[in-house]
Amino acid sequence: MWACLPLLAGLYLPFIGGGLLTDDFAHIVHLSTIESPARLIDGPDAFGFYRPVTQASLAATPGLHGNHPSQARTFNVAVHALVIAMAFIVAHLVLESPFGAGLAALAFALTPKAPSIAVLWISARGELLVALFSLVSIAAWIMWTRRGRAWWLAAALAAYGLALLSKETATLLPVLLLLTPRSERPLAARTAAVTGFIVLALVIYGWRSQTGALTPFAGDEHYRPAISVALWLRNAINYAGRMIVVPLGLLAILGLARFLFFRRAEALYEDSTNPLVFAAAFVVIFLAPVLPISLRSELYLYLPVFGVCLVAGWLGSLLSSGIQSRSLAIAVAVSIVALGGYQIARARDVQQDLRFSENLVAALRRNSLLASTNGSIVLIPSDRATERSLQNTIGGYLYVVLQYAFDGPPRAGTVQYSSEPPRQADMRLTCTYREADGTVVISRAP
Repeated sequence: MWACLPLLAGLYLPFIGGGLLTDDFAHIVHLSTIESPARLIDGPDAFGFYRPVTQASLAATPGLHGNHPSQARTFNVAVHALVIAMAFIVAHLVLESPFGAGLAALAFALTPKAPSIAVLWISARGELLVALFSLVSIAAWIMWTRRGRAWWLAAALAAYGLALLSKETATLLPVLLLLTPRSERPLAARTAAVTGFIVLALVIYGWRSQTGALTPFAGDEHYRPAISVALWLRNAINYAGRMIVVPLGLLAILGLARFLFFRRAEALYEDSTNPLVFAAAFVVIFLAPVLPISLRSELYLYLPVFGVCLVAGWLGSLLSSGIQSRSLAIAVAVSIVALGGYQIARARDVQQDLRFSENLVAALRRNSLLASTNGSIVLIPSDRATERSLQNTIGGYLYVVLQYAFDGPPRAGTVQYSSEPPRQADMRLTCTYREADGTVVISRAP
């Protein structure tokens, strides 16, 4: 049954159609200017970050540059399925209970918000890749610490390097490795091995500094870490409240099954302290890099929530002790239907934005006024629904969307949102979104 868990990634397949979202436009336009694959290694991405593995993955994705973004999202679905599979493997190594590992992976797969963004937002590819390589590194490390051969350690080190080159949030992973449970190797050997991980990270960051990529406390104000305890605390509370919803829902269903079908109690764990410490550390290690950032995003919870899911798997195994397997199967099925249904609803909301984006780009390309001018553009939404759709799909990236739509040089363009002061431009256009049939109409503003 648990072998089918990666298939839950298929919930997103009906929603992979449509256009691009916000950062997607910037990444595609940037990649179109890369004249050599070497530039993916010795230069930053569109936003100044050094993520060559992610950039190479995007550059190699079929259809991304040919107006077929659904192929890129299909690739994201496949990577998400691999992440779910690795989540089960790591959970099984940590908890040593197949049922507990299955519950942890199930809670992770059914988390509704972060995965829907990570899968359907093409530019979130880095989040998927850093999760995959981080979990591979942890699994290989655990195998090595349990008297595995040296090649397990080499695999863990290589996976850590790939994770760090996918996204910077993997930086603190070596600290987590020292807390993996039931290690059979002495602390001195593990510490010496972790030193190798730290050296690798220093080498990567040393090379990163030579590429002109952003460093901490530089660049976009939304991503610059802030030394503010109040901000860290507010972000921690905000993220914690979002991470516990699905694990608690799963535990509530299992608790109800235990109340209705309990027969006998069994002790499943003699020592639970170490797995729970590892689970708590997992959340902290992968959430800490984003706590100082003022910009909050559901995407940041994609990997950290797995630590909470480990706790849910452990508690779920205790709750399921003494319940008939048929009753447990019913409880799990109810969880999949209930939580999966909510996940599908979230994916459907994202796809509505994808469809709007696709129709917006088509409307821009059809507009003869835009095609014949290189002057500055102000796009004015005609109503609140259109404004909301523009905010969700292109935000402040109209200038990049215009460059993408006409495959030409950069041109000035912005959206006139109601909360912002009036903007001046050479041409003012009105955008109207007809929700009934999904069409977008661009016309000259009065």
